[in-house]
Amino acid sequence: MKKILITLIMTFIYTTGFSNNPGDKTFLILFDKAELKNHKTTPDYIEMSLMNIFKTRAYTGNSDAAILVKVPYENLDECQLGYIFVRLNNKTVVPLQDIALKIIDLDQSKNTFNHLLSSLEDDKNSKNKKSSKPLKTTPSP
Repeated sequence: MKKILITLIMTFIYTTGFSNNPGDKTFLILFDKAELKNHKTTPDYIEMSLMNIFKTRAYTGNSDAAILVKVPYENLDECQLGYIFVRLNNKTVVPLQDIALKIIDLDQSKNTFNHLLSSLEDDKNSKNKKSSKPLKTTPSP
């Protein structure tokens, strides 16, 4: 009975310890429309190279073309993502960094924004505490 209980507890600890899914990272890849036109490709065509590996979403419109990429690996950064080869058209395959205008780590940008926002709020609160002190006035006769 004791062995069964220990086995169950160890199995529970083992499964909870290794079943955690590491966090996803989100990248925004921006492209210059003129450069895509020179290479005779579209963000949708580039997205097809990435969608087999990652969850992707291509955006086009009046502004620059973009692809939103969700990566299931937390240790992947912009440089490593840039080394992935993508197909531009039927004949051309290049690393992503050669065709991308900018690769942005949105999670890192979000953390930086939250840090700046919290420091701004702390500064604002400290100024409010200083300004809330009563002012000494001299009585007028």
